[in-house]
Amino acid sequence: MSKNIGAILAGGIGQRFGAQIPKQFVKVNGKMIIEYTLENVAAAETIDEIYLTINPNYTHIGRELQRKHGRITKIIAGGRTRTESIYNTARRMDEDVKKIVFIDAVRPFVPPKVFDDFIALLDEYPIVKFCSKIVDYLVYIGNSDTVQRIDDRSKWRLCKAPIGYRAEVLREILAKSNEEDILRAESDLQLALEKIPGIRIHTYESDIFNYKITYKEDLEIARRLLQAKKE
Repeated sequence: MSKNIGAILAGGIGQRFGAQIPKQFVKVNGKMIIEYTLENVAAAETIDEIYLTINPNYTHIGRELQRKHGRITKIIAGGRTRTESIYNTARRMDEDVKKIVFIDAVRPFVPPKVFDDFIALLDEYPIVKFCSKIVDYLVYIGNSDTVQRIDDRSKWRLCKAPIGYRAEVLREILAKSNEEDILRAESDLQLALEKIPGIRIHTYESDIFNYKITYKEDLEIARRLLQAKKE
């Protein structure tokens, strides 16, 4: 019997955040940010198990989360980059995994429905990526600090987590990639396009609130929004 995995990426060190611990472990309204994300993934009807890919210095927190949330079946060492964390996870997938959806630990507002939608879409597409339309101007500056041209925003999308893969596709990309490939890639999608030319990557276009906590100032926004959601 095949299974679907929700993989939470918590390998970051929070350099831009500026706290003493990585931002995914900072508490907001009494819970760590990662716990809100974990609860959303666990509530998805089509997710069978959860993998937690975590900063190796904080595996003790991973074990605490595993004790509290029985759906976590693997704790995996995060990589030096987000892309490396994804492929560290790919190496640890069980053989019976059919589909896997990755979400950043610091995106606590993605609802369970999105994960269910991704799992369904992976029947038709090998890769599914969350995308948003660009509502502001998109300009190209090249190597300068001045505007060189205005691009047609209708042909561009802003990509964010989550991303979903058929497990067989992720394994194929991993088999064709070496460590240098993985570390230099701007994103895992770059590797997918390079290693499997012509692969179809579906853009899941949504205006669902998908806020990433990046800076300290974001904490107050998250606190208010999560409190309002609770009420």
